[in-house]
Amino acid sequence: MRCTSTRRQCSYKVASEPRSLHSPSLQFTLSSHPGWRERRAFEYYFHRAGPSLSGVLDASFWRGSVLQTCRLEPAIWDAVISLSSLYERPPIHESPALQLINDPAVVRHQSHREALVWYSRSLAALRQRITQGNADFNVSLISCVLFIAIELLQGNRKAAVTLYRQGVRMMLGAETSSMKSLLLPLFRRLGTWALIINDGSNDCWDLNSMLPGLEFKTIDGARNVLCGLVAQMKSLDLDAKNYWKQRNATRDDRSPALVVRQQDLRKSLDHWYSKFMVLDCVLGQRLAHEMKFDDGALALLLMTYTSVFIEIQTCLDPDQTAYDDYESEFTRILDLAPVAIASTRLVDGKQPPFMFEMGVFLPLFITALKCPFPQVRRRALRLLWQAPPAQGLFMCGPAADVVAVIVILEENPGIIPRTASQVSQLLVQPGSIPATADRTCHFGVSSEVDDKGKTLNWLHYSQRYFDQDGRMQFTHKSILFPEPNTLDQSI
Repeated sequence: MRCTSTRRQCSYKVASEPRSLHSPSLQFTLSSHPGWRERRAFEYYFHRAGPSLSGVLDASFWRGSVLQTCRLEPAIWDAVISLSSLYERPPIHESPALQLINDPAVVRHQSHREALVWYSRSLAALRQRITQGNADFNVSLISCVLFIAIELLQGNRKAAVTLYRQGVRMMLGAETSSMKSLLLPLFRRLGTWALIINDGSNDCWDLNSMLPGLEFKTIDGARNVLCGLVAQMKSLDLDAKNYWKQRNATRDDRSPALVVRQQDLRKSLDHWYSKFMVLDCVLGQRLAHEMKFDDGALALLLMTYTSVFIEIQTCLDPDQTAYDDYESEFTRILDLAPVAIASTRLVDGKQPPFMFEMGVFLPLFITALKCPFPQVRRRALRLLWQAPPAQGLFMCGPAADVVAVIVILEENPGIIPRTASQVSQLLVQPGSIPATADRTCHFGVSSEVDDKGKTLNWLHYSQRYFDQDGRMQFTHKSILFPEPNTLDQSI
């Protein structure tokens, strides 16, 4: 393996081919007090990064296992201080977001270079343990999670996903242990988010062998079960899209096998909701006949549940107007969002620069993209811009910027916005419910450099319609993404 940042050779397999840095050489002399710099990085992790990463549900790992192990294991210590230094000033927030599509963030600052040296040193220490044949399973697995976080902070999602796969293989080949039990749900959640962001393409890891049962007694257990249902929902959605493409489907065309899966998944989600609503922590927040949650974790789970409910109900309907029946559910997501977003704010009122777990991104993204009601989806965009900017594999701000352009294209089919300010001006308008044929069913973003060295960012999107014979047809379009000045987030 090679460290993706420093090219140092190591026998611990890594995620991607080594990349060349557009920065000065990493061979430099550290401060005359390197020990002090390490201690400072550790203290920052202890007081800021660790608590922020752990949230309310994952303290046993980020503030427990990691801290207990790092003092005894050089590989863990170096990974922790590297992660801490990158967390304090994330490289992903210092590069144009769309530039991260093709390449990780460019290293520009001394603190980043120092963090990458520590990362390289961690890899070397782990390599030595592997070479000597005494690599500890717990150390290897904890290192894998820390390495994933380090790669995500650099915008290297491909490396993070490959590290995820390696962690899964380690767990599948290991006997039951407390560390495996602790981290199995974390890897399951990470696999679900990877499935979503990659649309299942070219990534065939086995989620089925890692899905939990439907029973749970704690809020953490509820999260793990719901994550499994999210994965099944996404799988059903992808299979439905493939079915329509292969069948040249009509408006009423349904696959019996997919219908059965939809019904089973709906029952599983109903079961989850009934179990969730009688948890002690949920019952404690029930006021009369109305649910008013002031707990961020509970609000987030209900937001996610509601978004999954909408997707299960609509995923086998080829007509995008199916979403028109769920205005109250979309509104419910947005009513819960402020509590969930407020719960992640730091003491200074700001959002953490990076969260390892995905928070409010998925339900708000689905609402902004699929809800046809203009004021509701604009509200979803505002909330996305207020949320923690980086959540696992997802970046809220850039995603909201892309969806904002899609909203404009759907509501104004004759207009192609050229600048971000034009998008902002159109978003402050009342808007309208898009016609069926103008709604986006799939989209993607790509980036390239032209002959003059200018970066061109493209938005590719597809729309569905039905021809005179009632057959589904697709229109595929591409436009240059509006010039990258900041969108007005006060819409």
